[in-house]
Amino acid sequence: PVVRVVVRWARVTDAEFGMAVLDDAERARAGRRQNPAPFVTAHATLRQLVADHSGREPSDVHFVRRCATCGSDRHGKPVPEGVALHVSLSYADNWVLAAAGTEAEIGVDVEGFAATDFDGFPRVFLNKTEYGAMASLTGESLLRARATVLSRKESILKATGHGLAIDPTSIAVSAANQPPALRSWTTSPSAPERLTVVDLDPPAPTHAAALAVLHRAPATVALASPPRPATKSTPRHSHGLCSRVGKLA
Repeated sequence: PVVRVVVRWARVTDAEFGMAVLDDAERARAGRRQNPAPFVTAHATLRQLVADHSGREPSDVHFVRRCATCGSDRHGKPVPEGVALHVSLSYADNWVLAAAGTEAEIGVDVEGFAATDFDGFPRVFLNKTEYGAMASLTGESLLRARATVLSRKESILKATGHGLAIDPTSIAVSAANQPPALRSWTTSPSAPERLTVVDLDPPAPTHAAALAVLHRAPATVALASPPRPATKSTPRHSHGLCSRVGKLA
């Protein structure tokens, strides 16, 4: 069997463009941000992706939250209500990534190279093994490796629903020049028993992205078909394609 996941890339647009399809809680969260546009575009894009699958209008999609760490419904991974769909979203700089699949829990993450360019990055995000694998790298090659490793880690932690409640230095993934895989997991709760990780191809060459699927089968990734005709409140942008196939290592 093959697990199929649909992804949609979108450019960040003016916040007002997507605000109308968000619910009250999302609008409130957007209003607390200095620059709400990435948040608004991301959540509007995810709503459109679920709407395309369910036949609903984006504004009629409702999400509940589920935290795998504490069990709270006030935060955590989004779950579309009344739709048999697993979803995830991420955004960095001017790019948004949303994903949906029916077979298993998923997580996606996109990282800009420049965001990893600070002295404390290894201490905050890298396992000793990962740090050692980057020891000889410099310049853009180093930033690319950092972003690749981080996107793999965060996609896995999003798929499990724990996010950064788990210290990212307590898990290790394969080196950036190797096929994506989870190498070690030294924290509680234990590592997922089934996992496939896929490197994605962002539209921007200055970013890295990954998809994690809690399933042993290979994962195929398809670009979402163009959204339904856009209204004032429906995101129109859709870019990028990933054709790689990931497999459990």
